[in-house]
Amino acid sequence: MEFMTEGKKEKMTKKKEKKEKPAAVPLGETEAIDSLAGPQVPEDLPDATWAVGKLAEIVAKEGNMLLRANAVNALAKKGGSEVVEPLVSALKDPEDIVKANAMVGLAALGRDLVQKRMAELLADKEASEEIRGGAAWVLGEMMDEESLSILTRAAEEDESAFVRVHAKASILAYEQAKAPAKKEDEKK
Repeated sequence: MEFMTEGKKEKMTKKKEKKEKPAAVPLGETEAIDSLAGPQVPEDLPDATWAVGKLAEIVAKEGNMLLRANAVNALAKKGGSEVVEPLVSALKDPEDIVKANAMVGLAALGRDLVQKRMAELLADKEASEEIRGGAAWVLGEMMDEESLSILTRAAEEDESAFVRVHAKASILAYEQAKAPAKKEDEKK
């Protein structure tokens, strides 16, 4: 029969103390934790029935990422030349989902509305490389010779590796999209 020494008893007591679960936090004392959990889903999310001006204001000033992301989607759904600049401004958003929504929205507006503006952004050395890279992606979605020419110039000359990579990726996507058409022509 083994007897416990005082040292062993003390160690076992400390182990038990470590294993004990902390007391539950009373309701009402978790607001600080809840605020760190992420954006709350607002009751009234923007949609395409809202005015362009109101949607643009949300994109520019709203603190809630979900509101900004939905406002960007609503602007893209509305379409038209008046939504181009608010979507371009969303390319500056700190949240990737808002920027991605803006890029997809701009591409969906089509070549006639956005190609010239994307070319300007891509050439604007004052614009951040993230915005220029986004413009390269949008131009890549245009899938036409003029966009390819603009992208080729950026892929060869832009000082930013980030922009060059995006331009090259868009060129590659363009070439791969055209490859099946070439194979069909060769079969004939």
